[in-house]
Amino acid sequence: MGSLLVGQSGGPTAVINSTICGVFKEALKHQEITHLYGAIHGIDGVINERFIEIKDESNLDLWQTTPGAILGSVRLRLKKYPEDLETYEKILSVFKKYDITYFFYCGGNDSMDTCNKINHYFKEIGYNCTVLGLPKTVDNDLVETDHCPGYGSASKIVSTMIAEIYHDTSVYHKGRVTIVEIMGRDAGWLTASSKLANYYNKNIDLIYLPEVAFDVESFLQKVKEIYSKKQKVLVAVSEGIKDKDDNYILKYRNFNNNDSFGHLQLGGVAEVLAEIVGQKLGYSVRAIELNLPQRCASHIASLTDVKEALNCGKHAVRYALKNKTGVMIGMVRQNGKILYKTVPLSKVANFVKEFPKEWIIDGCDISDEYTKYALPLIQGESMPKFKNGLPIHYKIKD
Repeated sequence: MGSLLVGQSGGPTAVINSTICGVFKEALKHQEITHLYGAIHGIDGVINERFIEIKDESNLDLWQTTPGAILGSVRLRLKKYPEDLETYEKILSVFKKYDITYFFYCGGNDSMDTCNKINHYFKEIGYNCTVLGLPKTVDNDLVETDHCPGYGSASKIVSTMIAEIYHDTSVYHKGRVTIVEIMGRDAGWLTASSKLANYYNKNIDLIYLPEVAFDVESFLQKVKEIYSKKQKVLVAVSEGIKDKDDNYILKYRNFNNNDSFGHLQLGGVAEVLAEIVGQKLGYSVRAIELNLPQRCASHIASLTDVKEALNCGKHAVRYALKNKTGVMIGMVRQNGKILYKTVPLSKVANFVKEFPKEWIIDGCDISDEYTKYALPLIQGESMPKFKNGLPIHYKIKD
């Protein structure tokens, strides 16, 4: 018997709220769970005791089609216990105050690290709390799961926008070089989804992922060859592409900043490459950064993704009630169906699942094996409710 607390961390997705909704919907069925709480802004909300309580299913269906993170997110890396004893003792005091015996944390690599540290702390001091990680990331880079909730929708969004950009840039006899920047620091899964835009037509010409060193001269030569034939080139690049010396291509610009985790603040690599193309080849060139719409365009979310995200939340509750702790919910694809399993957080935290190099052709194209992998993930349309021509989104009252 006890309360369940769920929080979210890192970048949102189009289906993150479906996962949280799945947790709440399933938890409401079980008397063992006495109270349901959502932490506002993840672990920061835990430390500062900022919770909302869920008492029934009112509005939960609306959560499923709302983008972003309704509970709010955070980028906060916990130090290891006992390096920051004060923070851990604060977390413990809050858990005891609200009788929290179930804690779920939804996010990517850094979030699973936070979840893992809290689980180890509770084990160290003997506090009885079931801790589970809920997978979430448009980057699809969590290990021990076939794919991540959020990736299917982001892939659908990216491939659709790439196809639309292609048709826009193809209207003139003499076009330009168009370079589209897509999210992905260390893994190129999301950029690879631009390949799906070629399912019906040859839309994308060149695709560059972080898994393969980027060579500027080779890139310019390929652009020149394609332009000479078509008078137009459409390129997709991951924001995290690096050269052979492991330097981000972004380093070629004059200014850079770090984010709250100390990582190089990405964004702008398309502008860097556009400048190089303009200077070296003299072509008309446009840089497009897809930016936040990649992960928040819920009006075109994958219905498959929504359902899987919801099921991850539901299975987390079921596994928690079986005393599964220190684990993350993972997905296994078997005979066209998805099975839900648990994997130790220690095998997930701080590991990155890179895009398979055997699926990368000549450093600038993606094989059909990826298309077979990704197509099932983008099936179905999840439409939000509309009013006066605009989608209705849910927001927690301040």
